[in-house]
Amino acid sequence: AIEKLVRSYEGRVARLLDICRQSVIFRSTCELADCLRKIGDDPDVVILQVRNRLRAEYDAPTLSQGYRDVNLSLRMDTAEARRLGVELHVCEVQLLLAEFAARKSENGHRRYVAFRNARGR
Repeated sequence: AIEKLVRSYEGRVARLLDICRQSVIFRSTCELADCLRKIGDDPDVVILQVRNRLRAEYDAPTLSQGYRDVNLSLRMDTAEARRLGVELHVCEVQLLLAEFAARKSENGHRRYVAFRNARGR
């Protein structure tokens, strides 16, 4: 996180949103789309941003070494979240297909970080 903070956000801590992150893996795009729809329909979830790296025009080979996902930045707006003082906490949820999850192995992620660092992003 500190590396990303320096490299991508010029030390601006408020821009770092993926301290809390979870991946959900799907066998098909239909399953992934159904989950995305259910998250969007949940009144307790506030979706702040959706990055769809599965769309056809996303240049995965150039931008992410072939990795693709649907990445959500969201927060929970519930009485419990407000009671705990975390209603503004942003979480990242990565929705990805099994074939791309395999690329997130320890070595795959390490290669991606080196690739991203070389690009300066």
